[in-house]
Amino acid sequence: MATGKLIKQKPSEQTEVWEYENYFRKKWLYKDTQWLENHIKMLADIGPTGYVIDHGFDDNTMWIDTKKIKGQIADTFAQTDEFVSRITKFCLDHYKETKPYAHFDWKLNNMIVDNDEITLVDWDNCAVIQEGQVIDKMESDLKKSFGVKFDTKKFRDSVSAKNKDASKKSPTEKIKFVLELYSDYWANPPLVEIYIDEESKHKSFIKGTKEKPDVITFEHELTEGQTWKLMIDRYNKGEKDTVINAKGDILHDQLLHIKSIEIDDIDIGALVYEGVYKPSYPTRWALQQKAAGNILPTTLKNVTIMGHNGTWTLTATSPFYMWLLENLY
Repeated sequence: MATGKLIKQKPSEQTEVWEYENYFRKKWLYKDTQWLENHIKMLADIGPTGYVIDHGFDDNTMWIDTKKIKGQIADTFAQTDEFVSRITKFCLDHYKETKPYAHFDWKLNNMIVDNDEITLVDWDNCAVIQEGQVIDKMESDLKKSFGVKFDTKKFRDSVSAKNKDASKKSPTEKIKFVLELYSDYWANPPLVEIYIDEESKHKSFIKGTKEKPDVITFEHELTEGQTWKLMIDRYNKGEKDTVINAKGDILHDQLLHIKSIEIDDIDIGALVYEGVYKPSYPTRWALQQKAAGNILPTTLKNVTIMGHNGTWTLTATSPFYMWLLENLY
């Protein structure tokens, strides 16, 4: 049997990386077979060709074996203007190819350069993530990698140009949206980004109260016959934002509330309960729930309180008044 060498450990994430002669093994010191199977399927769909060699699990651990990619790690190259532009363009183009999935870890040591080809490795964080968060994280990773050589304005201009090219449609109606949101928090407020489809319309920390909620207003042009989605992406909640005593009682928490939604000067009222909430559960807590025999739903309806990071989505069609008549009565 081949002998491997331990080359990386992250005790906080319960992971190890082992190097063998012809492959690497990523090992998790816990078992979540559903996540593993979903991750393998995702890699088969959008990962590098032939990247996964094997995978498996035993009673307490799971692993994925991946081939060694030919080339040099990107952080060994001289950071010339040309190289910075090349890496930035690669990251944006790669995300365009994998959307709605995003690799979500664009550190230079996760990129292998072989002549004209660049390959991303370490796909643990890859998931379906809203575009605003993706662009923020990509900008943050590239800025950390390149420092002052990374041109933030040029990066944002490039993102805007790509979005404009992708959204050339013939609008038939301009709709006004008004959302009232508020939060409960003791340390850090929830951060919210609101989208119509993939276009970000608003982003802010929500600090309002039930009596005086934050009021968010924007307009959007819609195409007749178009199915569109209003999405509230809620994040910025960490494990320390929930405080639990020895009895299991929650002493402090961070919650986001949807108080009301008005579209085209009409309060949609109970239709807010038609929204679908897809929570992103904390990994450690989710594993504890699974070990206790509790099944966590992947989506929820009838939700106006978002206790976990995640996305709330209301799907409708244009013309809006027709959709409203069909669904309100």
